[in-house]
This record gives sequence, C-alpha cells and structure tokens, in this order.
Amino acid sequence: MYHITSFIVKNSKSFLILLIFILISTSCERKMKSESILEKDNSELQSKLINFTKKFNAEARKDSNNVKRLEEMKLEYENKVDSIKICQNWKGKITLLDLDEVDAYSKDTVVMRIIITNNYGSNYQDSFSFVEVQPIPKNGKLYEKLSRIEENTDVVFSGKILAVDFKDITSGNEFSNFFVATEFSEIKPATY
Repeated sequence: MYHITSFIVKNSKSFLILLIFILISTSCERKMKSESILEKDNSELQSKLINFTKKFNAEARKDSNNVKRLEEMKLEYENKVDSIKICQNWKGKITLLDLDEVDAYSKDTVVMRIIITNNYGSNYQDSFSFVEVQPIPKNGKLYEKLSRIEENTDVVFSGKILAVDFKDITSGNEFSNFFVATEFSEIKPATY
C-alpha cells in the first residue's frame, strides 16, 4: 500500500492529468452520443406517414357518412402523428411563407407564418401540411434562413411535431386537408 501511495504522490501531476483526460473524454463521448440521437435522420418516417395518410384518406372516403367511424379514425391518426414527435431531414414544398412585422411585437421581431405541404397524389386534396405561426427574432438563424427562401421552394426541414389540426370533416374530403403543427429547428432548400 505504501508503494502505491508513494507512487501517486511522486507522480501526482501525471496522475491528475490522466484523471482529467479520462473525465473529459468520457464527457465528450456522452455528449456525442446524445447529439447523434438528436440528429438522427428519421426521414423514412415521413414516407410511412404519407402511406398511412393515403390509407386513411381511402377509408375516410369509403366511410364518409359514418360520423362515429370518422371520429375514431381522426383520434387514431392524431395518435399516430403524436407518436413521431420529431421530424429530422423531412422534405416538402413551402406553399406559404410570410415574415411580417406586427405592431404587437417589437421592431426586431416578425411573425413567421410558414406552411410546408406534402403532396402525394394528383388531386389537391391528397396532401397534408406542416405549419408554424409564431414570433421569431429578426437577428435569429431561422429568420436568416427563411429570408433567403422563396415560396414554392422544395425544402428539407427538421423540428418537433406538436399536434394535428383537422379542418371540419366534410363528406368526401376527410383527412385530405389538415395541418401538423410543427416547431421548426432547421430548414434549408433541398438539393437533389
């Protein structure tokens, strides 16, 4: 025991440096793992959601007179979207983009209204949209990116999926026009 203690005391600087190195590398490794989980591309879920939406549209059109069934389907669809939680590297087309100054906010803030639409058929009803309306700072990264993008631009985006907002259910148009409220964290023009 004496020899170990004597060795540690004689080499305390080396031991301390080694200990700090081990702690830093362990911390960096944990941080890299947590970042990779957050940045994991889950764009395959977008295709699954599109296919799920197509299925629901077909069923809703078939059961368009069954209000109880439509309400059950609506709840099932909301649960499906809620289970996704995060979209990372999803694609769509900006169909509405407004960055307007509003008197209710300071001059360095705009209200962002953005809709990213996913079309999956030739009919205009075969689509759903990711939408966000909220104040954002003019000096922020999101504003800077959005101010360089035009409407009808194909984009890649990421963010939190917050909730589904259905329009009124009308016969023949069920599940064909609704919004997924999203909190965008990243958006950029798509490169194909």
